[in-house]
Amino acid sequence: MEQLAVVTRNRYVESIHQGYICVVDSDGKVIYKKGDINTKFFFRSSAKPIQIIPFIHSGGAKAMDYSPKEIAIGCASHSGEKMHQDTVLNVLKRLNLDVKDLHCGVKRPYNEDENNRLILQGEKPSALHAGCSGKHAAMLAYSKFLGYDISDYNKASHPVQQEVLKTISIFTDQQIDGIPIGTDGCGLPIFILPIYNMALSYARLTKYSKDPDSTYHESCKAVFEAMNKHPEMVAGTGEFCTELMQHTNGKLIAKIGAESVYCLGIKEKNLGICIKIVDGGERAVYPVVIQLLLELKVIGDDEYEKLKHWHISKLLNNLDEHIGHIIPVFHKDEVLTLGSRVNSE
Repeated sequence: MEQLAVVTRNRYVESIHQGYICVVDSDGKVIYKKGDINTKFFFRSSAKPIQIIPFIHSGGAKAMDYSPKEIAIGCASHSGEKMHQDTVLNVLKRLNLDVKDLHCGVKRPYNEDENNRLILQGEKPSALHAGCSGKHAAMLAYSKFLGYDISDYNKASHPVQQEVLKTISIFTDQQIDGIPIGTDGCGLPIFILPIYNMALSYARLTKYSKDPDSTYHESCKAVFEAMNKHPEMVAGTGEFCTELMQHTNGKLIAKIGAESVYCLGIKEKNLGICIKIVDGGERAVYPVVIQLLLELKVIGDDEYEKLKHWHISKLLNNLDEHIGHIIPVFHKDEVLTLGSRVNSE
């Protein structure tokens, strides 16, 4: 692993975030890398755009009258705003199901305004506030389409999860019996894969979305277009994934995963990207993503102008005073150490 970002305080390096980067095309050629790209990590929620593909590919999404907005929230780690709650609830109502049928657990919303509203009104959060509720709703819909019992749809042995695993295997070019399975934060199975293969899955999704001869063309196109048409569903107001897709004009799809896994599919040249911050520090992943997109010449000046606040993030203290930065450093030749002075502030 290599240094990817540093945190400064009054121009001195206080913390260092290390990690891995892999950029690969749909043929498997490595375009750019930092660190050992065969290192394995959990795919976490970055897997969601791949996990929803079998539902669409099977005809289930069409049969269940899924809209692009509902496909987008099926790929989401949303912030729990009212628009997210309403979208998931509408799916459940159409399926003749209830919030209690979601097995994602209850979590306070990431959105500060919604969380404050709950506190002020003395309300408790529900499963609709959980960032994975859209993915769970899609899996319930898929289960009903296939005619399977929904009571254990979240278990690795359930036929829906087996179909998801097959799709992960195909898109990552890994044998099913060689993919270790863990349990994600929302209770669903999640997969350990090399960073190279996670990047490859996004490169393939992106290529297939443009290739009418691909078996997966329609499903990948639906995912790519839904995430770009409704980026507000994928994350939420003021969230990085949402703003990145809002301001890049259909060039890419992007998805955060817990513990700072980040994956992107870049339409030009069918590139897939996977980034992992080893210590799980989410504060470092966004500056690294923007720096990488600049180095790959994916975003132009106008797009950067709207996204630059994510590039070199300000560090504020309790008095709201600006006392440091979070800075991507993997592009530099020199190695920064704790206590090094940085002149970029």
